[in-house]
Amino acid sequence: IIPEIENFLLDNKLKEHCYVQFFYHGFPPFISKANSDSFFHSVNEMILLTHLSYKNHLTYYNTMPSRFSILHNGVDTQKFHIISDTKKIALRKSLNINASKVFIWCSQDKPKKGLDLILDVWQRIYNQNQNIELLVVGTHRKQPKKGVRFLGKVPNDELAQYYQLSDVYLFSSLCQEGFGLTVVEALHSGCYCIASKNGGIPEVLEFGKYGKLIENPNFIKEWVDAIQEFLNSNKNVSPFPTNIYTKESWNNGMNAIILNAKESMK
Repeated sequence: IIPEIENFLLDNKLKEHCYVQFFYHGFPPFISKANSDSFFHSVNEMILLTHLSYKNHLTYYNTMPSRFSILHNGVDTQKFHIISDTKKIALRKSLNINASKVFIWCSQDKPKKGLDLILDVWQRIYNQNQNIELLVVGTHRKQPKKGVRFLGKVPNDELAQYYQLSDVYLFSSLCQEGFGLTVVEALHSGCYCIASKNGGIPEVLEFGKYGKLIENPNFIKEWVDAIQEFLNSNKNVSPFPTNIYTKESWNNGMNAIILNAKESMK
């Protein structure tokens, strides 16, 4: 679409009166080096999800003449928030969950999302500790697994309660994630996060401040060790800051980017 926009602006002598912003929600560069010069000359500003993505672009391309900004994703904290212990117990009771620790995995069932890996990890953990349960949101599996409850697709309006009744969110992505919105949903809902150290996820977790990063996410043992560490240490989840990765912070960031673009056009 960028070449078409560029041609339209040039043909109609509008180029110098317009400011083209390109929002990219992936992580690694997706424009080939061969086409990068024309692309970056046609775009005034690239908006990425994380600073890590910007550094990745900076390493990949020889030159990037356009400007860059970072705008983190945000979630609705009126929906995704911590609930009281009383409400948490009641939610578990309503779903007949009696485990002392509840884990949750939430995504589409694609190989790159790592569900098969997590189910392998889980059976090793569950064989040693059967007072735990794993909720899998987003898919069903025909073959039952001990200690695993497949919830299938859950309506967006009901999703928050599954984070809120859980203790740990497992984010097992085996690809370079742009941001990991479900990680933020889980953090705001009070979950401790154990996540792949892939793509922009380290920045979202502030490099381990808000959760455990798995250095080598394709290694089964690292997940087993991280989960065992949580279970053995009985970690209490520190409250996640309520003012970051929110709809409000996104709106403020977007407004700042727009104002900055207007300043460049004066």
